[in-house]
Amino acid sequence: MRRKDVFMKKIIISKAAIKQLHYISGITLSVFIGVHLFNHLLALAGPDAHIGLMEKLRKVYRQPVIETILLLSVLTQVISGARLLFNQQKKTISESIQIWSGMYLSFFLTVHVSAVIAGRLVEHLDTNFYFAGAGLNLYPATLFFIPYYFLSVCAISLHIASLHYLKTKSKWSACTIGTVGIIASVLIMIGYTHCFNWWEIPLEYRAFISKYFGKG
Repeated sequence: MRRKDVFMKKIIISKAAIKQLHYISGITLSVFIGVHLFNHLLALAGPDAHIGLMEKLRKVYRQPVIETILLLSVLTQVISGARLLFNQQKKTISESIQIWSGMYLSFFLTVHVSAVIAGRLVEHLDTNFYFAGAGLNLYPATLFFIPYYFLSVCAISLHIASLHYLKTKSKWSACTIGTVGIIASVLIMIGYTHCFNWWEIPLEYRAFISKYFGKG
């Protein structure tokens, strides 16, 4: 076998391995994200309902082993996604949606996970409803956080929808997934902002958000 053929074979195997890692980490995160988004939808019932469920779920996902698996899955998604992006050559609409939604998700996961870890370990805050709610209810932070969180949920649904279409070629089910995700994103924003009437945010979270985004 010629050296060039061996080299090309190694590239193909490497790309297949990266895709497999991306897929496995994606499935792992999807389970957590699905539960996490349901928790966020409870914001429609108010902070107490949201925090009540979160405290129960934390007993599972904050177990050291599970939390480590989730953090490694995030890292794998970001790195493998970047590698696959540079190898991506196809330009169909569904593939373009997958690429752009994946790029935003990589940005969001990197920033969000870093912020949560810093909030817990540096700022010593409980990263509950009010941790995210501070940015969504206090001006001028709202100018960043409302589109930031809204687009994150949209990106998740569009990424899954485009992948589903690429595998099944079912436009109806792919559009349904995308539409449900966008509706969920709108509902989460409504819940977190008290239908844009704004929740009262505790002092420690107001101080935290003011520290980085200034006082409104």
